[in-house]
Amino acid sequence: MYFSAKDKGEMMSMIYNWPSQQVDMIVITDGSRILGLGDLGVQGIGIPIGKLDMYVAAAGINPQRILPVMLDIGTNNQKLLKDDLYLGLRQPRLEGDEYLSIIDEFMEAAYTRWPKAIVQFEDFQMKWAFETLQRYRKRFCMFNDDIQGTAGVALAGLLGAVRAQGKPLKDFVKQKIVVVGAGSAGIGVLNMAKQAVSRMLQSSEILESNHQFWLLDKDGLSQKNEKILIQQLLLMLELKERLKDSVRVQLSLMWLKK
Repeated sequence: MYFSAKDKGEMMSMIYNWPSQQVDMIVITDGSRILGLGDLGVQGIGIPIGKLDMYVAAAGINPQRILPVMLDIGTNNQKLLKDDLYLGLRQPRLEGDEYLSIIDEFMEAAYTRWPKAIVQFEDFQMKWAFETLQRYRKRFCMFNDDIQGTAGVALAGLLGAVRAQGKPLKDFVKQKIVVVGAGSAGIGVLNMAKQAVSRMLQSSEILESNHQFWLLDKDGLSQKNEKILIQQLLLMLELKERLKDSVRVQLSLMWLKK
């Protein structure tokens, strides 16, 4: 199904147009960050369809109880805006409260009709990936695949690497972990790795182990937007209150650059 910003106020009635009486799995995207291709607008609909195809083929989900969704809130891709054959809204992407009000309306409509459905957020640009996850995770049965799904698989690989070294899993707390990529997936992996260490230690010792986690973006560790990276780390790792100054993190960045 396609929902656009122009459908605001009508999404509840639209959701009841879907012929299936029961939906178990919904995959939704706004097309803002499709794989490594960037902003594809409504042309990103293939991603929800493809993910649901995998659930049907590999997990045995009933193909009559799935729903791929494209939320068209505009595009910032100038090439698409100038393309006469582009089918989406020809306007810049909505931002701020306008953007969130569209997502809010869809989520309320979907869970009014199918209160037990799972909603997977897929290929949202980083700022909205984290925002929507924090906004909805305690209200609805939802997850963000880029942040949480990727992190789950990556953590399994990290734990498997420890075991492959012939060491017990508890040795994971001694490993140094470098995440290449400071996007939603990279920060999600870092966050889950820290959570795993915290559970293994079963104490606040995790705060003393920050030196074992490292985050690099495409320009290196601190050559570009160092302050932004630090803010992301403090926010996503829930250390904002305990590390109000970034001196400790900056020292770690300087050490890694050497």
